[in-house]
Amino acid sequence: MKGNAFRVLALALALLLLCAALLACKGSEVPLSEGLELIHGSPVFDEGVALQTDHFTVTPGMMAYFFYTYGSGVMAEMEGQKPFDESKNLHEQSFSDTQSWYDVIMSETLSHISYMLICCEAARAEGVTLSEAQKSAVEGSMQSLRMSAAANHGMELTAYLQALYGPRMTEEDLREVLTLETLANSFSMTVSDRLEAGITTKEALEYAEENGLVDKTPSRNIAYLFIPFENGAAASQKVGGVLSAMQGAPTPETLRVQGVGTYGEEKNITPANGGIKQINDWLFSPACDVGDWARLDTAGATYIAIYTGNGVSFAEVEARRALFDNAFTAWYNEWVEKLHFGYNYDCLDSYDVD
Repeated sequence: MKGNAFRVLALALALLLLCAALLACKGSEVPLSEGLELIHGSPVFDEGVALQTDHFTVTPGMMAYFFYTYGSGVMAEMEGQKPFDESKNLHEQSFSDTQSWYDVIMSETLSHISYMLICCEAARAEGVTLSEAQKSAVEGSMQSLRMSAAANHGMELTAYLQALYGPRMTEEDLREVLTLETLANSFSMTVSDRLEAGITTKEALEYAEENGLVDKTPSRNIAYLFIPFENGAAASQKVGGVLSAMQGAPTPETLRVQGVGTYGEEKNITPANGGIKQINDWLFSPACDVGDWARLDTAGATYIAIYTGNGVSFAEVEARRALFDNAFTAWYNEWVEKLHFGYNYDCLDSYDVD
């Protein structure tokens, strides 16, 4: 596949003809690349399966969606490290001594999918399913895409999906993708909250002392309102209304009741763990005091944030992060041991194009 085409596959309908050239599953005489990284499992000889665990299945169509959607971001990162030869396909050139470009992209895609399936299996074990609101959101997404395909491209949804992701992708595949991702994302947050709550202050402080973490600078807490851009620009009317309200009453409650955007709170932020540069730069500037608030525009959204107070020390934050990582690794590995992974090796090796 050509590098530029891969980068924009999930974004541009202009690639319809290229993507329709996806290869069918290769015959069993074609060996699976030794460069792929898989959780230990066994082969599955079923054309309707690309990957499966005990109770969930990823079909070849679903795998195409994941590979070309998630994989496009992986390839963009890879191209920041090494130029891609567009005269060759992903299988035909090496990214490292042991992996082709295809190996790296598919391995990262499989890691993403495997975590999703583990979360779904863990949710199922606890009797957790999608709420009615989540089911409605999935169907709403399906309907929106169905209407867009018809209005903008004159196509039924399955035809549109097959144009983007190849002949194996169907409307039902997309519905299952959205269903599994919604369940996994929701339960992943449950797991994270549970593991974080299990870390006591005593444990964190003992870990900090044992590992030489001594920075007593207090972390910072914020409340914020996230307002996505509209048509590529800040939603000026929505943002203006919030700014006016904050000038009259600069409190987290003012942000929470606005009825536009998404309200949220973040605690124990440090320069090392803050995920958004614009927020970090403002929050940790020397002039920023408790109670201060600001409008912060990022790529694609406006944040209106207020500095609500301080949290635990930088040292304790770092200790808690390390303890969380250890707990998460133990949780993940326990589920890897519990589950049986099955792979259709021919299918996993078949998503390149000539």
